[in-house]
Amino acid sequence: MRLVQVVVPDEKRAEIVSTLREHELGVSTTKETSGEGDRTLVSFVVPADAVEHVLDELHEVGLKEEWYIVSLETEFASYENVDEAQDKWAKTPNRVAPRTLRSKAKDMRLNERSFLWMMTLSTVIATAGLLIGSPAIVVGSMVLAPIVSPMLTASIGLVRDDQGMVFDSIRMQAVGLGLAVVGATAFSWLLKAVFAVPAELAVANMELIAIRFSPGLLSVVVGLAAGAAGSFSLATKGQVAIVGVMVAAALIPTAAAAGIGFAWGQPAVGVGAVVLLTLTIVAVNLGAFLTFKYLGYEPDHVDRGVFTTEGVRRTAALAATVIVVVAVVGAVGVGTYQQVTYERSVNAATTEVLQRDAYDELGVVSITAEYVGVGPLFDPSTVTVTLSRTSDRPYEGLPDELARAIDDRTNERVTVQVRFHDYERSTSPNAATPTPRPA
Repeated sequence: MRLVQVVVPDEKRAEIVSTLREHELGVSTTKETSGEGDRTLVSFVVPADAVEHVLDELHEVGLKEEWYIVSLETEFASYENVDEAQDKWAKTPNRVAPRTLRSKAKDMRLNERSFLWMMTLSTVIATAGLLIGSPAIVVGSMVLAPIVSPMLTASIGLVRDDQGMVFDSIRMQAVGLGLAVVGATAFSWLLKAVFAVPAELAVANMELIAIRFSPGLLSVVVGLAAGAAGSFSLATKGQVAIVGVMVAAALIPTAAAAGIGFAWGQPAVGVGAVVLLTLTIVAVNLGAFLTFKYLGYEPDHVDRGVFTTEGVRRTAALAATVIVVVAVVGAVGVGTYQQVTYERSVNAATTEVLQRDAYDELGVVSITAEYVGVGPLFDPSTVTVTLSRTSDRPYEGLPDELARAIDDRTNERVTVQVRFHDYERSTSPNAATPTPRPA
């Protein structure tokens, strides 16, 4: 429920109160006198789903934007027909009013110092969690990071034509994630220098890092869905599931993985994680923007007034930012397409080899391919194939067979490493249980 209060001139009071009573809402009026003439404070309780519709009707009978209008969240309300009103509006689309969405967006924005500090601290936590292999610590870093807020506000700014909000949000995303990658690199290098972790640590083989340095199609799907979920939650009467979006997108651990890769001198890990990070944040922004458009949010005169007063300088800065973003998105798109194509070929080649009779007892657990870039820094690429087996047979020639098959299919130099998960299997499902010995 929402408590909405508007201050109206006395000559408009009757029309506005009559409109509210037609909807059987709880209405009260308070007479006030000021130097500007006689006015009345009209208060009414309305279901959250009905706020936008009711305000639109009030504007049709003379309510002005420049008048005092405020909407407050209400825990409960008691008036005649309150249950009927809630039941009626509960069946309608529950999109919040554009003014409410705009207010939510402004409330989500942190001051820059708090934002940068939280990004730094969450990056330190994520880096430590990855290096010690603790999923709980990594999840904690996602919850602390404030990066999702500027992503959602950027989408709101785009759909509402608020250029100032778009520019500030994109800048905070770029600065925040840049700080995360640089901070993770510095912190990782420090840990390596003081031997807090082994200097020869095989970071590319660590499970929590290995899943974060290869952009793929599923990363796009997750980013789009996470952005859409955040937008739906923000634009409806439900709780804003920002924490869920943070965990789903997993941006901070990916930035930390990039820093670890650079600190350990493994550019394939670092660059691959940066590409995945950029791909994910673009997907989240796009998913949020498309969802707001689907929900029907459009610019209005309030938002148009925001950016027209910013002047030519702000518009030029935004245009330059858009050009940079388009260039980055284009580069990331090319890199992602290259990686997705490469991974499909790796999967196909691996499947072809493992379908041979000699490997009938093996099952695929996972296939991880390092990022394939352009130039000698990424040559050769490393592919890690994890298999399940029920015996201790070594399969000594399997890595070379896989490497040849992948080389032939991709025309890329590749190093294949094979890991095994060993399982014990019962000899018969009806095997008899041992007979206990007599005492």
